[in-house]
This record gives sequence, structure tokens and C-alpha cells, in this order.
Amino acid sequence: MIEIIENIQNNDALIFTAPPGWGKTYKFLDGIKKSNERVVFIFPLRALCDEVYISALELKINVVNIRKEEDYDLVKQKKSSLIICTPETFRPFTDSLDTIYILDEFHLFYYWGDSFRERLSEVYMQITSYSFPVIFLSATLSEELLKRLNSELSVNYEHIYHIDMGNQKLKNLPGKLFYYPAKFHNYLDYDLKYSDKKGTTLVFCKYRKQVAKLSKELREQGDKVLSCVGGEAAQFIQNLSVSRDLDFIVATSVVSHGVNLPGIKRVYFMYRVENLDFYLQMLGRGGRDGESFEVHTLSDKYFHQKELWIGIIRIFIKRLSNKTNYLLYSLYDN
Repeated sequence: MIEIIENIQNNDALIFTAPPGWGKTYKFLDGIKKSNERVVFIFPLRALCDEVYISALELKINVVNIRKEEDYDLVKQKKSSLIICTPETFRPFTDSLDTIYILDEFHLFYYWGDSFRERLSEVYMQITSYSFPVIFLSATLSEELLKRLNSELSVNYEHIYHIDMGNQKLKNLPGKLFYYPAKFHNYLDYDLKYSDKKGTTLVFCKYRKQVAKLSKELREQGDKVLSCVGGEAAQFIQNLSVSRDLDFIVATSVVSHGVNLPGIKRVYFMYRVENLDFYLQMLGRGGRDGESFEVHTLSDKYFHQKELWIGIIRIFIKRLSNKTNYLLYSLYDN
């Protein structure tokens, strides 16, 4: 990535897409370390800022993680080559002509900036309106978002490049897919609670109340559980650092971006995810290190029809196996 960092100029915009878990962020960190350029790395999540900051320190990069206004004084004092911030803590630099901007997880700048976090859109427009050299990173930019981005960039940029290493694709496919049509939702609930517990299972719930309810039920049956919902990512990361041998992580989609999870053996979706971009981010939490994992889903997106039919067959075989195991356990327990 050093070639990209050192050669991008004013009036250059680069869109870089690669699968979840491909290592985009950290490959660009390595390029920053080897270059002499100053880079502002903007993340839509504070948890991402903090994780990348630690990685930058380990790489011995001269970095400042902006949390408050006073931290900008450190940028001047340390002559930092890397500034990390969220859109909310971003402030323009007086010498921005000598700065490269990287906007990570850029699809969120659209999804969230158009709805409940206007600051994401403001920062994106502020940077691009001056034609500063900018790099957009994402694993999941839909065709619609790509067209929109190219259209908006063409107003201010002479050169727009797209390096596609695998947009809207998984780095590692699941070893087994279990597909539950809507009327078999109860099979999914049953399987989650009574199937194999070897390794950590990641469970995605739609609402905070569902996370709390399911976490309580799993703990009551003796499982070791960590949960996470919006606004709790920092505390979750701290708890995760001291937790070992988890049976379940139960969360909303907040953990689909930027939280460094342990190896995940199974991913369960307790609701039908309609947005493909978010679905792939969530699926991508399994198999990040190449390990085999299972997916249990209510969604018919991404996978081929043949794989879905096989997935339906698997749920009936699995249900029979679970019932047999439960019966044997009950007889033994009595």
C-alpha cells in the first residue's frame, strides 16, 4: 500500500474494496509506516479508532488518537504522521494540502450519514469539496452506492480510481449453511439452545431487548455469555479482553464492524437481514482466520439456490440429531 500512499495526489480519489477480514485497514497502516506522508484516518466507530490506534503504536507509528479538542495540540507537538478520529472529532487542518484522508467503512458514511448521523456526510463533503487526496475503504459498496459515489466525486476530482479486490464477497465461505425459511423460525431457536457448544457462537439479534432476553436465557442454562448493543462497544471490548472460552456472544449488528472477536465457530441470525451490505459484514465475522464455521440464517441472500436447499435439508437432519441428544441427556440425567 505504500505505493498508493506515496503517489496519490490532489484531485485523486481512490475507492478500495475488499472482503471483510481481508486486512484493508492494517495493510494501509503498514503503508503509512513506510511512507513519509501525513494521513488522517477517519472511522465511523470509536471502537475502530481505539483498536487501530493500538495497532499503530505496535507498528511504532507516530500517531495521535483524537478524542477531544485538546488532542489537536498533540498533533503539532508530536508532528504526527497519522491522526485517527471519528467524524465527530474531526477538524480541518490549515495545511490540508499536505494531508491524505482515508475514510474507513465508507458504506456507513452513506447509510448512517443519510439517516441519524449527519456529521458523517458533512465530513465526507468537507474533504471532497476541496479535492484533497482521499481513499475510501469498504468491503460492501452496493452498485447503487458505487454509482452515487462516482457521481459525487466527479464534480471535484479529475481522477477517480477503483481497486476491487472483492467487493460484496466473503473472504471465507462457511463450511456449513443452515437455512431456515420463516415458518421454521422455531427450529432456529431450538437449535441455538441445544446444539453443540464447542467453540464460540455469535448470535445476531435485531433489538436490544432481544439481546438482553436471550443472554439471560443462555446464562440460566449454564452458558458463558457476553452481550453487546449500541453504545456499549468500548465496555464490550474491555470485557472481551479478560473473558476466555466464551460459549456465546449475543449482540446487535454493532459487532459486525471493527470489534476484534475471538474465533467464531457458528454465526446465528435471529432475524431476516434485508440489507446485503450489512448481512455480509455480519457473515464476515466467522472464519476471519480461515477456520471452518457454520451459518444459521433466515435470509436467502448471497448464497445460491442449491446451497439454500441443502441448508434446508440440514436443518431437519440437525433437528433430529438435537432431539436424539436431548432425549439421551434426559434419560441419563434421570
